[in-house]
Amino acid sequence: MVLRPTHAFPEWEKGSLIMKIRTLAIYFAAAALICLVSSVSAKADVIDLESLLGPSTFGAATPQTLTFATSSGTLTINGGSVLTNTTFLPADETTVYGTTNCCGNLSTITLTFASPINNFFFDLINGQVVPETFIVSDNLGNSQVFPNVPSNGNLGVALVSFATVGNVITITTSDPNWDFFIDNIGFNQPTPGVPEPGSLALLGLGILGLAAVKLSKR
Repeated sequence: MVLRPTHAFPEWEKGSLIMKIRTLAIYFAAAALICLVSSVSAKADVIDLESLLGPSTFGAATPQTLTFATSSGTLTINGGSVLTNTTFLPADETTVYGTTNCCGNLSTITLTFASPINNFFFDLINGQVVPETFIVSDNLGNSQVFPNVPSNGNLGVALVSFATVGNVITITTSDPNWDFFIDNIGFNQPTPGVPEPGSLALLGLGILGLAAVKLSKR
């Protein structure tokens, strides 16, 4: 005996159902991809110091306070000096903001934002001939230690990411002969090269939606 289904969809119902599935899959994929693109396009605040110009040595520089307009209001940076094409720094040969134990500079670089930020990151450049340990803190008691940043003779630059929720950030070291620089300062966005989980999820949803469209065409 051959068993037959008690109900079979007419061909026109099958076609209508396939069209609905295909339409929903297209909307699903488009929405996910639009959200992903929106999250990427919101990444605006990365401060590159290349627009500034300074001498190549601390001896020829004077301490400077920098101000920048950002999406979180005015950013003020103090504690150091602007140097361009600074010597003995193979890690970065363009413009940086740094401090050393001379010339009126402080042992701490302080960044003050007009409003709280999150996911602060920057290039930290060690000016010493030995590896150094640095401490990054905010005004709400959050602090993180970054040990063994390579020496300047060994490409002494590290991409530092700090999940702050405050509006004042300090960067310092316990070395009494401090010598370090910062550049490429970013915040309120994922650290470069580290996709945020939400973006990965949206990308996955978009791919699944496109796969569903392809399958519905078969």
